[in-house]
Amino acid sequence: MVSKFRLSILLCFSLTPFTIFAQTKDTKEVEIRANVDSQFKNSNFAKNPTGFQKEIDLSQTNTRYTSLPDVLNREAGVRVRQYGGLGSYSTLSLRGTNPNQSKVYWNGVPINNSMGGEINLADLPFDNLEKIEIYKSGTPAGFSGSAIGGSINLISKSKIDKPITRINLMGGSFKTAKATVTHMDQFASGSYFVQALQETSDQNFSYLNNKGTVLFNTYDDTIDTRRNSQFRKTGFTGNLSLEFGKTKINLLNDYIHRKQGLPGPGNRQTVAVDRVFSKLSSAITTETNEFLLQNLTLETKTYGNFSKDDFFDPKSEFSFGTPNAFTKTNQYGFQLSPTLYLLEYNQIIRSSFQTEQEFFTRYEKRSNHETERKEPKKRRDTLSATFQDEIRFFSNRLFLVPQVRFERFTDRFGKDETSVRNQLLDPIADVFYVRQAFTNPSFGIKIIWIKKENLEFGTLGNISKDFRIPTFLELFGERGSIVGNTKLRPEQSRNGDFGFYLNTKPFTNWKIQSDISIFQKRIYDMILFLPNSQFTLRPENVDQALIRGLETSHNMIWNKGIKFNFNYTYQDAKNYSDSPALNGKYLPLRSKSQGSALLALFNEFSEIGLEYQYIGANFRDRTNEYLGYLPARQFWNLYLQFIPYKNLETGNELVLGFEVRNLTDKRVEDLVGYPLPGRSYYFTGSYRF
Repeated sequence: MVSKFRLSILLCFSLTPFTIFAQTKDTKEVEIRANVDSQFKNSNFAKNPTGFQKEIDLSQTNTRYTSLPDVLNREAGVRVRQYGGLGSYSTLSLRGTNPNQSKVYWNGVPINNSMGGEINLADLPFDNLEKIEIYKSGTPAGFSGSAIGGSINLISKSKIDKPITRINLMGGSFKTAKATVTHMDQFASGSYFVQALQETSDQNFSYLNNKGTVLFNTYDDTIDTRRNSQFRKTGFTGNLSLEFGKTKINLLNDYIHRKQGLPGPGNRQTVAVDRVFSKLSSAITTETNEFLLQNLTLETKTYGNFSKDDFFDPKSEFSFGTPNAFTKTNQYGFQLSPTLYLLEYNQIIRSSFQTEQEFFTRYEKRSNHETERKEPKKRRDTLSATFQDEIRFFSNRLFLVPQVRFERFTDRFGKDETSVRNQLLDPIADVFYVRQAFTNPSFGIKIIWIKKENLEFGTLGNISKDFRIPTFLELFGERGSIVGNTKLRPEQSRNGDFGFYLNTKPFTNWKIQSDISIFQKRIYDMILFLPNSQFTLRPENVDQALIRGLETSHNMIWNKGIKFNFNYTYQDAKNYSDSPALNGKYLPLRSKSQGSALLALFNEFSEIGLEYQYIGANFRDRTNEYLGYLPARQFWNLYLQFIPYKNLETGNELVLGFEVRNLTDKRVEDLVGYPLPGRSYYFTGSYRF
């Protein structure tokens, strides 16, 4: 039986072409050449014309002390969960889904790891980024992998228009300091970008310690100082862009090294737990217009992600037995994406083929960090192919975009020679294999109702089938705590969204961008860790979820001095598990309402802005216990920027800034036992020459 939500979308799909035909029969057709679409300034958005997507320009963040979680958490449909303040472990959730159900890309390169699936935003680059792309309707063509929640793409700075050198010095509360040196320049056949980064913070803010007695005893509550939450971060980026005839080549490299303390819950803080993380991401991308044929464009990506993670727990504050660990993840891939422009037939045919290998190795270490045991190596091989046909009618006023994605996974897990269970079950085989294959179709529609020089109003709609393959942790477990389950089925979803957008310049120097959409996700076979014995857990496919919601975003700019944006999300996310204790309960950490707003006044030499964020009440556990109830909270931020020196001819400038975060000094937690900082102050100085 077709749901009312999906039926309404299908009715709109079937009826609107006739309306468009009646309105556009006298309109002249717009000429579109290979790889050039006048309707999209963003080339990645042009490959996904029907999806709800957002581009965040980061050019103005160079002179403010901000971070990737700060920027993303302001967007409609996006929720960031933090285990503390600046530099703490942070995860991303799109449209009410789990963090491991969203994909994260760096310049189109997938960076989710197969061990746990979710991404720590604190381990990703930010200061060297040009922009962030958010895809809420799934994974667009040219990107590998399926995503139940959606995806984001981090775009590094590469090509430039003129030589620039910038020095940023920033600092503030909790002994926080950051310095970046950036230089970009051009030469005959290309350009380059280099940046060095150093950041440090103690994050020793005060918080309310309830001693683990939330309701029963408030007399023992004290105001304590957060310990062992410091971090030190070093980064280096080197990007090179080249042009040879009709071919563009980008060489991208990003290195991050972080050393941080892991503080533990507020009522039992740690003293000596440390983590040292380093990551190198490298990619070579090419784009060739008129490859072999005049109407054929070819794009390629060759990439590698290499990370090392050292965990130190010498006093066994987090674990017992062999407390320390060292993990290494290597990921290699190649992607080939041809695009055929059949403009005389009103079609653009896109395809993408990818192969990828990921290797995960872990060493269990003693308190002196000597190796006690090497876990069996895990490996995942991925083959994928995507085919998309963009069909245009009525002078490019109606877009129909069918797409299908094929993926095949082969997981290899070496036998644990120390496990008696594995020896008895399969004494001959040295390697366990898990093979899975998927086919995921999707369909999108875009209707441009009104298109004028300064006004475009249209409708977007999408339906899709997506999945999440089980992680290594779920398939093969972890010795001593999690029993693997190689019979797990992948999580699957049926997704749909529908809404309207408006882009207009109603008056001189005014620009307005607005959109509103409804969405639904029905997720099946969600994986839940169930008690297997007194000390171990086993993952099983027992959960189901239905997520419905509405989101809207509005941005308005008057070039003479006003900037305003407003984002709001309403969602109803409930669990329909086979477990009676979970059925009908709200999914944890999903607020029904979430919103943000910004009002800023600016002129040529200064800017003052007030930011507001609202996060509605939610439960922090699956069973919706009263002890896990988290009330709604509001945050206010105030920032001020002043340019005492600016040379319009050379572009040289000095920018000074001051910012107050959490203006009302709210003391709250995002997750149980992990408080967020109260009021904090930051100063910035940026000189460009």
